Amino acid sequence: MKNSVITIGTFDGVHKGHQAILNKVVDVAKKDNLKSIVLSFENPVKKVNGLITTTEEKVNLLASFCVDEILLLPVTKEILSTTAEDFFETVFVKQLKAKHIVVGYDCTFGKDRNGNVAWLKKNVKKYGIKLTVIKPVKVKNKIVSSSEIRDLITKSNIKDTNKMLNRTFSFTGKHVSGNKIGRTLGFPTVNIKVDDTKLLPKGVFACMVSDKKNNMYCGVLNIGIRPTVDLKEHKLSVEIHLLNFSGVWKEKKPTIYIYDFIRKEKKFKNIELLKQAIKKDTNFAKKVCIENMLAF
Repeated sequence: MKNSVITIGTFDGVHKGHQAILNKVVDVAKKDNLKSIVLSFENPVKKVNGLITTTEEKVNLLASFCVDEILLLPVTKEILSTTAEDFFETVFVKQLKAKHIVVGYDCTFGKDRNGNVAWLKKNVKKYGIKLTVIKPVKVKNKIVSSSEIRDLITKSNIKDTNKMLNRTFSFTGKHVSGNKIGRTLGFPTVNIKVDDTKLLPKGVFACMVSDKKNNMYCGVLNIGIRPTVDLKEHKLSVEIHLLNFSGVWKEKKPTIYIYDFIRKEKKFKNIELLKQAIKKDTNFAKKVCIENMLAF
């Protein structure tokens, strides 16, 4: 196997901080003629309230940096109980033939997360391995991190989420049949089933929806329980009213890009007030589309 430059981490979100690491890995690989390898855990080691990126989304984002290989590690008891020393020697040195390691300032691996930056600085020298530590990346004087982004998503702060991700927060879901309530209100919707592991904001948002042909449609996205509508069960639903589309939506796995928060979901006194609110939502979404120079 060719000698390599590697990085390790969960990379949930593949955010702006992760991107600095990945760009450095690719640069080192080109400069020193090394194989670029990303070693990632399938899921966060610590329990979280949802994933910024599903496994499929994360792999696709990592691959977009044109690294040579992406290795996904399951978060098992065996791996978590492996000491930093054993993991480093077995995986980094013997299996991956690492000659250069690039990590973030907060990198950890091995049992009890003892394999941190201080540990690496102490141990790489005896193997003749170079180490590059990427400094924290900040947005609005806050360090970009997956935990910070999860907090922003939970608070429905999409604008700051997008800044920290350095792209538009998105999700792909399965088009499913709804109860046709939106149609009776004059605002037909596309209903989406999303992976249960995906962390989603709550409320009403301006969004864009793409199909498999990369056609883009402006829309109003509602993620909530639809409290105004008379339903037997108010389960969390994801539905989009498309503004520049007519006919029957046939795309089975659309991707939704969330651009801006419009308002919180609320229970209106009657359906007429709900319709008035949706009309205002559509006007706001149109404005967002124009501001972002998106097709409308």
